[in-house]
Amino acid sequence: MIKPLTSLRFFFALFVLLSHLSFLKGDDNYRHIFESIFAEGFLGVSFFFILSGFILAYNYENKFAEKRITKKEFFIARLAKIYPMHFVTMLAALILSSLIGGSGKYVAQNVLLIQSFFPSEKIFFSLNAPSWSISDEMFFYLLFPFILLLRQKAKLALFATLFAIILMLNVLLSEEQKHYWLYISPLIRFSDFLLGMMLFHAYLKLKETFKVNSGSLKYFEIAALMIFIVFFALHQFADMGLRYSVYYWLPMVLIILSFALSSEEKQPAFLNRFLSSKHMVWLGEISFCFYLIHLLVIRTAEYAVMQYALNIDGLLLSLMIILSSIALSAAAFKYIEKPLNRKLKERFL
Repeated sequence: MIKPLTSLRFFFALFVLLSHLSFLKGDDNYRHIFESIFAEGFLGVSFFFILSGFILAYNYENKFAEKRITKKEFFIARLAKIYPMHFVTMLAALILSSLIGGSGKYVAQNVLLIQSFFPSEKIFFSLNAPSWSISDEMFFYLLFPFILLLRQKAKLALFATLFAIILMLNVLLSEEQKHYWLYISPLIRFSDFLLGMMLFHAYLKLKETFKVNSGSLKYFEIAALMIFIVFFALHQFADMGLRYSVYYWLPMVLIILSFALSSEEKQPAFLNRFLSSKHMVWLGEISFCFYLIHLLVIRTAEYAVMQYALNIDGLLLSLMIILSSIALSAAAFKYIEKPLNRKLKERFL
């Protein structure tokens, strides 16, 4: 575990939650905040995909090279990690749809985690909508052991090809089509994951070529976060298709690289120490549950407000949703994700 990166997962999951607080658009007091800040929270998915490629390479590349793990063991370990919470939240979405309305279709695609391969919002956002990215991740996991076999030049060539395809599609596609092909499609979003895999090798080279010291790396961390803030502040000037795909690559790469390098220090700087604290790491550990649960909480809260004509301030309701999502995620992590992950591994490994 690289503790600061684990902690950062929660903050980017929170970004995604904020982008789903669409009820704020109906409130004149908060419409501008939502449209100019919260709505851009979809960028959190780019962080997850890049980080996923980086962490898997960090944890498994040597194991595969030294034959200390088989493809079967890797696939079972990844399924044991993601499938229990996906399946539970999928069932919760089915129950919620039957109680408060909504589509209960496309169960087979969700069970098989292939919903993101269908270019229809009714399918890739069916049931528990955030699970489309888990469908993408499953595709990345299937490719990962085989991509590891490629030399670095071949990986770079594949990445360059995907990058060129993204730029071409951004020119050729309509705004409506861009949402699926540049944001949802696992074939295109594999570029984020591959970027993370290549970033791991950049991390190894940088770690070898200069001595890690807090005097320089604390400024690297701050610079990475400042660059992210600048990109975020200027996002309205960037094309939507690019924001779906490549626009946030640079700040995400710098954030991951800076905190990964600084985690090697014996005495890391304050920001790294803060993100490495047990409470921050715990938030990062429950972030997967948080990501899969939060939209179910939002749908339930919106239904309750409408059904019972509740007069609740939009920001107060948002805070209640965030706190409820954290509480439910903590329980799900303790009683569902961890024990089922362990039992599946014990059963199949």
